[in-house]
Amino acid sequence: ISLYSRLRQTTTDLEREHDRRLHEQQEKLRIKRQLTNNINHELKTPIGIIKGYIDTILEDPNMDADTQRYFIKQTQQHVARLCALLNDISTITRLDEATIIPTDEVNFHDIVYSISNDIKAMSITDKMSFNHNIPLTCIVKANQGLLNEALLNLIRNAATYSHGTEMGLMFEGENADYYNFSFYDNGVGVDEKHLAHLFDRFFRIDVGRSRRTGGTGLGLPIVKNTIKSFGGDITVRNRAEGGLEFRFTIPKWKSALKPTSTSN
Repeated sequence: ISLYSRLRQTTTDLEREHDRRLHEQQEKLRIKRQLTNNINHELKTPIGIIKGYIDTILEDPNMDADTQRYFIKQTQQHVARLCALLNDISTITRLDEATIIPTDEVNFHDIVYSISNDIKAMSITDKMSFNHNIPLTCIVKANQGLLNEALLNLIRNAATYSHGTEMGLMFEGENADYYNFSFYDNGVGVDEKHLAHLFDRFFRIDVGRSRRTGGTGLGLPIVKNTIKSFGGDITVRNRAEGGLEFRFTIPKWKSALKPTSTSN
């Protein structure tokens, strides 16, 4: 009876594991189909506009130079948007399909310090200031390229949509396995009903405005997938004083020293 009971339990466990794996496969296929449909929809807009501008130029050989220059400039902007969309699609596909994202010892302070200098040189934050307070010896287990891109996506999102004057990336503490961080802005925030969808792919609060500013609708999903691929987690909320706050964790590199805080 005991052997039979154990055999029956083992069979039940195997069936549950099979059902779980089957559900995971079906969910991956559903997400892939949804992504494909969304990509087709998103590509049609810039491609259609680019074609329209080029056709207009070619069909009017007597077009004056100023008008022609305007159409070429508009075409250039939509080509840039198309390139950004393809780059984001490539990144999120890589995150979806990779069984394991290669991670290494990454100095988080050095990445943030480098980004701070880069965004000043490239004027990414427009008129917003960027503050950071990351420990000098904050060593995380991450993929440096993906982590760098995720942070830039948070910064671009705040610069484009927050309407604030300040953003920042702050160290919030640690436990045995993780470092805790927050990224904030002092802008307008979003309606509570939209918070749960900010990490959804191709979600836009204002579709027209997002497309005019070049948003692909994949920036924040890339951030979430990147953090999760390292073994961390991320949430978002409206700040009481205004703006958004993203709170996230990244695993420690186990040989990391205890951080010593420094402010910039």
